[in-house]
Amino acid sequence: MKSKTAITILVSVVCYALFFFTFSFAQTPGEPFPGGDYPVVVRGKVDKDLYSELALNPSVVEIRQPSVVSLLMLNPDGTPRTGRRVQLYIDGNSQGITITQPGLSDSNGEASGSIYSTIPGSYLVCARDITEGYTISILDCETLYVTPVPTPSIFGEPLYTKGTSNTILWDISGPLTYQYITQASNASNFKEIVAQSTWISAKGYTYRNLSDGQIYFYRVKAKNIYGGEGTWSNYVFSVQDGSGPQISVIDMTPIGDNNTDEWDEDFVVTIKYRIKDNVGVGEKDFWCIGSDGSKRECPYTHNTVGDFWEVSFKLKDLELVHGDTLLRQYGFCVEAKDLVGNVTRNCTAKLNIPLPEVEKPKPPKPPEPPKKPQIIEDAEKIINEVIDNTIGKLEPTVVQDSNVTATVTNLAVTVSMLMGGIGSLPYFLLQVILALLSLLGFRKKGNPSGYVYDSVTKEPIAQAIVRVFNENNELVWTDVTNGNGYFTSIEIEDGEYYIKVTARNYVFPSKIVFGSQDFPLENVYHGTDFLTKERKIPDFSIPMDRVEMKEFEKKVQRLLSRTKYVWKTLHVLFFLVGLIVSLYALSVTPMWWNYLIVALYVPALVMLLFSIFSKREKYGTVKDEKKKLLAGAIIGLKEEEFDKLVSKRVTDHRGKYRFVVEPGLYSIVLLNSDLRLVTSKDVSHIKATKKGANIICPNLVVKKLEDTTSEDVEEPLGEL
Repeated sequence: MKSKTAITILVSVVCYALFFFTFSFAQTPGEPFPGGDYPVVVRGKVDKDLYSELALNPSVVEIRQPSVVSLLMLNPDGTPRTGRRVQLYIDGNSQGITITQPGLSDSNGEASGSIYSTIPGSYLVCARDITEGYTISILDCETLYVTPVPTPSIFGEPLYTKGTSNTILWDISGPLTYQYITQASNASNFKEIVAQSTWISAKGYTYRNLSDGQIYFYRVKAKNIYGGEGTWSNYVFSVQDGSGPQISVIDMTPIGDNNTDEWDEDFVVTIKYRIKDNVGVGEKDFWCIGSDGSKRECPYTHNTVGDFWEVSFKLKDLELVHGDTLLRQYGFCVEAKDLVGNVTRNCTAKLNIPLPEVEKPKPPKPPEPPKKPQIIEDAEKIINEVIDNTIGKLEPTVVQDSNVTATVTNLAVTVSMLMGGIGSLPYFLLQVILALLSLLGFRKKGNPSGYVYDSVTKEPIAQAIVRVFNENNELVWTDVTNGNGYFTSIEIEDGEYYIKVTARNYVFPSKIVFGSQDFPLENVYHGTDFLTKERKIPDFSIPMDRVEMKEFEKKVQRLLSRTKYVWKTLHVLFFLVGLIVSLYALSVTPMWWNYLIVALYVPALVMLLFSIFSKREKYGTVKDEKKKLLAGAIIGLKEEEFDKLVSKRVTDHRGKYRFVVEPGLYSIVLLNSDLRLVTSKDVSHIKATKKGANIICPNLVVKKLEDTTSEDVEEPLGEL
């Protein structure tokens, strides 16, 4: 009993002592002890706050996304501790951390700060009370988890994309609001960026004005609303395909013995086409062209072997006249679509049906025209020789069309040019000759009938002599091309003819241009026999190949070019001498012929002044970004009203080119696949307003596209 009492007293004393010690440390120094009249001062330090709390919201964030750090300061009895200064810190590596410290705790014992990081990872966020000048650590720390900005998932691309634009799409799995930036490159390493978007909020972007046949690689990355950027996505790639299949007619079955009246209805005609496309050919269709030019379905069978497509049909399935007669000609079209949807049509295939060979009564022989006087025949021979030995040997310069107003006026001009300079005589002599022939009725007025041009540069060739011969090798027409390369012909009897063309420093026929088309030129002529219809010569495009000049000729031409002003000066001096002599002769012998000679000097003076003060021929140049002139650049001219390529030029060794066009609205395009046009000024909406010939030749700057290296394309090409 006594032992129990002693234990109870001992425990009571210990408990009282602990209560007193604890209570003493919980009091603020200087405050009176409860039940006492005097304050109790405790001299010890407390390094742990067991009652305050720290919390993070949210505890999982992305880089640069702030987390709010909330603090609740409490006394041991649970009452708020106001006016406490608390400091936040990271326990461990704090690289990339930015902390906004809280203010003093308020009346509720609450205070808050914030924290964010630019580096992904986990961070232990702690706090300490520094109000008393020494550190009292809050017991609990919280872990902040910082994650990177999520990487967008870019959608896959087809191997080929139609046209010259492409839209890429992506998605993202992050919890925040994001912006995106996307890039396009010709190489998988994105060493050179060819196009790039700005920061956009949409999950898709459309690239425009991409190059046909070029491979493009795409990637995208995200940025959250706090400015934290993620990493680039994986790349996707696609090849732009803006061209349809290439269709060409390879062969057609001969018509055999069939003609318009007598024919085998089961006779089979086979047309062999070659249809190629880098993507692959999908749908193909074939139809006939009706006599009215409309589309006409005709039964056919077909067979495909590789790139070749053979179409067969019977004569009875073609359009007939009165149910039993074949037409003179049939046209056929093929349309092909590649696997990305580009469509190409070819309607060049023609089937000519001969007339039956029947003996037709010969028409009455027309009366023979009166025989030309021998002097006229001799004059014609001399004229042809003059043309061959003058105009045919001149340098092809631009000679504008001029109307011959009177034979005698041109004769005066010829005389004046003879006095002023022998080099200008042949052109004016030709004008006189043509005027005389027209005046005497031996030359009829011709109609435009063809175009003579340089096979390489596509530049028109002026002063080329064009001769038309019949099947008996008789010359029926002669003309000389004008400054735009055009010649004329008259109406002639339907029959078989051929054409010969001669020009200084050129040969005919061309060995560079083959086939019937030299895009965009059509109906290319190579010197073969042809048939006329409706008494007209077909509108031919005639290419000629330039002959390389000998070294001596080059030196002579350079000398003449460098001394051209000397020759012009001599021209003027000779003219003035002739004029003075004529005036002197008139004053000494006032006869009618001297008056006539002086009067004829008026038009001659006009022509002389025109030759002296005429403007220089205008050319444009093509240069690269280093200002180096580029030879062999292919320039196209589009007629904007119909969006049709109407002409093209190839720059010469000095990078020069030009187009001579009729009035209209045009634009310049670059046709080389390895070049890109840098110039954006003066290449579209070009107005040609002058009546007649207009020169279009803006100076162009181009960029040469570098070939894609094996390193750049090794991985994607392996997937192709």
